[in-house]
Amino acid sequence: MARSLPAARRRPALAAAGGLALALLAAAPSPAQETGPLRYTLKTIDNEAGVRVILEFTRKPAYEVRRDSRRIYIGLKEAPVEPPFKKKDYDGNVLEKIKFVDGVRTSEIVLYTGDDFETFSTFEMGEPFRIVIDLRRKLAPSMVVGVPSAGGPPPGTRAPATAPPGAGNAPPAARVPEGGPGAPAGGTAGGEPPRKSFVVVVDPGHGGDDTGARGPSGLMEKDVTLDVARRVKARIAADMDADAMLTRDTDRAVALDERTAIANHNRANLFVSIHANASRRPNARGSETYFLSYQATDDESRAVAAIENNAMGLEGGVQGNSSLEMVLWDLAQSAFLKESSVLAEIVQENMNDALGVANRGIKQAPFRVLMGATMPAVLIEVAFISNPDEEKRLKDAGFKDKLAASIFDSIKRFQSKYGDKGAR
Repeated sequence: MARSLPAARRRPALAAAGGLALALLAAAPSPAQETGPLRYTLKTIDNEAGVRVILEFTRKPAYEVRRDSRRIYIGLKEAPVEPPFKKKDYDGNVLEKIKFVDGVRTSEIVLYTGDDFETFSTFEMGEPFRIVIDLRRKLAPSMVVGVPSAGGPPPGTRAPATAPPGAGNAPPAARVPEGGPGAPAGGTAGGEPPRKSFVVVVDPGHGGDDTGARGPSGLMEKDVTLDVARRVKARIAADMDADAMLTRDTDRAVALDERTAIANHNRANLFVSIHANASRRPNARGSETYFLSYQATDDESRAVAAIENNAMGLEGGVQGNSSLEMVLWDLAQSAFLKESSVLAEIVQENMNDALGVANRGIKQAPFRVLMGATMPAVLIEVAFISNPDEEKRLKDAGFKDKLAASIFDSIKRFQSKYGDKGAR
């Protein structure tokens, strides 16, 4: 059974997930400092699936959410409340306007929905406390908060139907792995088998001109990752009631943003990115597993992320991107931090037990390839290709099969623990 992360290691994850959004969305005082009226800020983000509404509070209020045919009510069970506005028009087909209704003991934030609105969901985020309401349009795919590429529509604006803001300019139909997209639930008119309720996207790091790290004898990371990923996919297909797909199944370049876009488009339950580590120290060895954080666990983790982020020419790494993009990344993955940390721990435990490799632990870092994923996501550094002994092991088919088996077993244990939670 996977052990939960110590509290001291969970706190930085939560703080990292909320820290940048706090700086950008509101300059709210901390709950410990706030003793006066309840205050909140409100931000909306339009995307392909509908509209995401983010309410950020100076402290956590008692509240309830209800709806009628055309409105959603967020009832705040305290007074006084100081809203950012009394009424604001959005003139959208999903969200028409938002009003604040003040009461003696309770207040309400009322969302007026438009003709294209179908349903909604909500979740909480902490540090600072936020209520996130996803308004979904009719016949929309699942809510995707991604990173608009250069030249795309800015955050907070509606993208054309042919170019949704989901990490790249190509429409969703083009964002599929080489093996073809996962069939929609219930099968297709062409007679394809129905889509399984659990979908795993396995991401072989690097590819094409991006070779990744090279070992002392010339072994390339892109070849190792593709080999291991294919083995993981084959095991899932043979031994799990699940669909598995690769972000690439040949030696080709795939943009980092496109990799999570493939997972989002196919409504995956898990995203697993496979890499091989490198260091200037030839004796560096062992495996480590990462999940996302804007702040790295340590300097070494920060350096690993910088190398991976710059592999495809991302000058300046993550911090070279705009602050608004970072907010989108933060919101997309922060809802899955707990599940991502659990998956990372299962993977790390399995690799250590099965392979006898040095345990470098579970870490966090701002890996671009994990950002924007709307499902639990981890990045695995399976071994040090720069270490002559580990490079030799990475050439061995038996060792790579054991690697794949340990990753597969981790995915299976995660599904057993969470079921199909998060299936879109």
